[in-house]
Amino acid sequence: MANRRPDVHCYTASEYADMHLVYGETRRINTRGGASYSARKAARIYAERNPNRQHPAYGVFLRVHDAYSQGRFPGGPRSEGRPRRHNDDVVVEHVTTDPSTSLRAIERRTGIPRSSAHRILQTLRYHPYQMQKVQFVLNRDYAPRVQFFAEKLSS
Repeated sequence: MANRRPDVHCYTASEYADMHLVYGETRRINTRGGASYSARKAARIYAERNPNRQHPAYGVFLRVHDAYSQGRFPGGPRSEGRPRRHNDDVVVEHVTTDPSTSLRAIERRTGIPRSSAHRILQTLRYHPYQMQKVQFVLNRDYAPRVQFFAEKLSS
């Protein structure tokens, strides 16, 4: 699942390449021999050279450079992080068979860490709750209850 904002403009591969080239042209060598770049200057130069294109903010130049530096293509699918090692179905099965089970019990039975089981249940919109034992209302309790409420209503 790619994390993209819907209002962000998607650029073509050639536009991303042009942005990176312009960003590279702003390279400046400092007195210690290190290189520095100016994303703001790159944004101005890009806008001057390409008046008919969408003009990206300077932050786009920074993200494009970072993407190329890390061996990724900008605008492409992002990594989903570390691969999951735990099977969600095992946790859900334990909860559906025994709704009163705890996360620690799931951890003991399955070996899945409590925090991972909790995250799995949260993403599936399972919410923890505590069971409360209540007294049963029997048939013989009906008459005294009616009498009690009748007295409360009349006073």
